[in-house]
Amino acid sequence: MRSLDMDGPFPLTRAEIERVVQDALPGNFALGRMTKDKRFQVRFVGRDDTDVREGLLSSLGGADQTGLFKRMFGGGSDDSNCFKFSYSQEPVAAYQKHCRTYHGFNKNGSLKNREHPKPPPGVAGLKCPVCGEK
Repeated sequence: MRSLDMDGPFPLTRAEIERVVQDALPGNFALGRMTKDKRFQVRFVGRDDTDVREGLLSSLGGADQTGLFKRMFGGGSDDSNCFKFSYSQEPVAAYQKHCRTYHGFNKNGSLKNREHPKPPPGVAGLKCPVCGEK
């Protein structure tokens, strides 16, 4: 069974993100929805190399529709209504976890992520721990 190893799920709202994500640290997040049998269905995996809270807040968009999903897919957050998250001590660890969750939950292209995770800026030669992509 695949595991995100993240806290949550929590409702995907600004108030809830601000309530539960307290530390300004690098980290990972997953957006999704709860199924009828109360399981978290992962729709998108992401990370922020400096502040996972800001990464989650940017995924919300808003009236101006400038959020992560708008930039990546041209629309709102699809049918995602909850999130999970975890902190990392440094951007490289966040990137490696992002790669593992991307590969683990993107079987058959089921995630909204269109591209493989990119390494953190300024880190040369870092490869995906799953497929070896740079």
